[in-house]
Amino acid sequence: MAKPRDCPRLVDIEFCAFANERTNHLLSYRDPHQKADSERAVRCYRSLLRRNNRRAGSSIVSFRKVTDTTTGKIISFAKTEFKAYTEEELASRPDTGHEGESRMNRDWFALNEKWRRAYVGTRRHCYLGMVATQPAYQQRGAATMILEPILGDADAEGVECYLEATSTAKPLYERHGFVAVGELSFDPAAYGVFGYKVETQTVMVRGALDSRGVRQEVTPWNVETGPVQAMLS
Repeated sequence: MAKPRDCPRLVDIEFCAFANERTNHLLSYRDPHQKADSERAVRCYRSLLRRNNRRAGSSIVSFRKVTDTTTGKIISFAKTEFKAYTEEELASRPDTGHEGESRMNRDWFALNEKWRRAYVGTRRHCYLGMVATQPAYQQRGAATMILEPILGDADAEGVECYLEATSTAKPLYERHGFVAVGELSFDPAAYGVFGYKVETQTVMVRGALDSRGVRQEVTPWNVETGPVQAMLS
């Protein structure tokens, strides 16, 4: 597991892995050319790790890492959260924690949170918030090394896994049993920010393993009453 001292390296990997995702740089504060963005991410990750070490409860955040044994450098990592929302959390503002940010960024983070809340409700689940590999090590099995123990933990608990995938990462998750249940999109032009593509991500779920060892079918969203119509109207 990663430690707070590893956070600068984790952020370096994340920013390199998303180097070509310009709209994501803007929306998720992930611009490799902005020192403030990397400093923000390091602070956030350190805070999550330290807070997690001080408490026990329904939400457990972990950062797994893969290290190149020849160099000793971290080459891949994943951020996961095993969580069950309370009714109070579901009723709270979805942009909680982003109050000081621009309306566009707040709405982007809120959109992701709304979809997740709408799908999982109060069910305990594993949320894969980030899987990133140093580009030089991509397509060499590092992401699978990260994913397999996470999915094993989810199966041991009998919970489903939820994530948002870029088009690049989607095939990896499909190979590990994830199923697309929806697609979210966000256009910066709606906020007067032009010159960026619409950010599109696929919401994917891997069914829980029940007590008989049978993989549960993934529940689809109803097209007519799906999360976008229900939550953004």
